[in-house]
Amino acid sequence: MGRAIKLILYYLAYQLLFIFLATGTDATIALIGGADITANFRPGTMAISIGMLLSALAMTWHLVHFHYVKLNKKSMYEISKKIILLCIPLLLSAQFIAGILNEALDLTDTNQELFISMSHNIFGVLSIAIVVPILEEFLFRGAIEGHLLRKGWSPKWAILVSALIFGIIHGNPAQIPFAFLIGLLFGWLYYRTGSLVPGIVGHIINNSFGAWTMFTATREELSQTTMETLGTTITYILLVLAIIVFIGMYLYLNKYLPKPTNIQVKAINEQDITI
Repeated sequence: MGRAIKLILYYLAYQLLFIFLATGTDATIALIGGADITANFRPGTMAISIGMLLSALAMTWHLVHFHYVKLNKKSMYEISKKIILLCIPLLLSAQFIAGILNEALDLTDTNQELFISMSHNIFGVLSIAIVVPILEEFLFRGAIEGHLLRKGWSPKWAILVSALIFGIIHGNPAQIPFAFLIGLLFGWLYYRTGSLVPGIVGHIINNSFGAWTMFTATREELSQTTMETLGTTITYILLVLAIIVFIGMYLYLNKYLPKPTNIQVKAINEQDITI
């Protein structure tokens, strides 16, 4: 767990550093423009978006440069397109189910206004939809889950702990349960395929859909649950269908994907990650 804690501290430090630099630059520009930053200045969403984007890029570089995640270019094609395509309905159905469960908890969304604002600028969209999903799969699945496996943890505990850290690190009550549940699935796919690609694809799809929704929907629409938007009957029908798809695809993939052998587990533990 020592490495996991160290990496999380690096992750938070990069965020604080780059957001501070971006908002500090924003404050300097405002000061030059004559604004009273002691009373009226608030960091712009653009500055925060740039800071988050740069911090995510920096942390991704850190993981690769210091070999927490080793990218083997020759292994880019070791995971077939068929497997990736089969993972998509599994991931989409899981995200829908987890979303409904998350809505039922009705937890406070402390970051909604920030994310809505970020979805309206290019740096925020790049951060939310692409760069952060890649970073988080590198960090939580590649660097943390892989390390726990190398330390002799059982796959179940390695997946569980990495997903729990993934959920908690979001820090937003409305995101934690959803991130934890989806993190379990991403972790299982990483363990069974030896690849981060399924998780990255699912993560990008989920975050891109969220960014698009926040960009196109009104605040009134965003405050509504799926049941309020679609109606009770349609929501329950979709939920049942999602559960059927999820169970079916999970059983199929669990049978279709090869059971990790000692050699495969060793490859994952050494961080020779398919990407």
